[in-house]
Amino acid sequence: MATGQLVRRMGRAAGWAARTGYELVTLLPGAEATDSRPSRRGELPTADAPRDAVRARTAALLDESAEQREDAATWRLYDAVMRSLVPDEVRLLRLLAQGETWPTVDVVERGFLRTNAVLLRHASTVGSAAGVTLTDAVPVYLGRLVAFGLAELGPEERSLATQYEVLLADESVVAATRTARRPRFVRGAVGISPFGARLWRACDPADG
Repeated sequence: MATGQLVRRMGRAAGWAARTGYELVTLLPGAEATDSRPSRRGELPTADAPRDAVRARTAALLDESAEQREDAATWRLYDAVMRSLVPDEVRLLRLLAQGETWPTVDVVERGFLRTNAVLLRHASTVGSAAGVTLTDAVPVYLGRLVAFGLAELGPEERSLATQYEVLLADESVVAATRTARRPRFVRGAVGISPFGARLWRACDPADG
């Protein structure tokens, strides 16, 4: 090939490479092909980025835990727990922190071979007493408070007989009962846990 033709050919190739993003070196005679995809600026993070971020966060927490004092660790825990609660749950916690226990009822479907299906768990009058906004979410709230270690569930308390009767007439309990052929009521009680009591004493805004 004549020198002039080679120069013109390389010129056209350079212009095409500039438009498509290909590296000019891949078009030179005798060059080996590399990545055929156009190079892009501002590419998205790789799949490893979230994993690396979590590992970095873990390492930072481990470094912090090696140096923090007991009081700092306690307040970090309290802060993390309180940030995880919704306003209705804080109202429940405040009422439970007064030390009283409240009735709970589970509605179960009695099956064969002594098997039971739970239709409603942790229904309680404590929600109405605390003035929560979503009374039908009280079973969920109590389940979360128990999961966080802020509240404890216990057996039926005879002293709450009147409140149990009120609870059995609650709309959520009645609705769950209607869906069962052979309903059974499991009575219990809920109260503040030792951890919940410590947290509330520390975080109670009224103790300013």
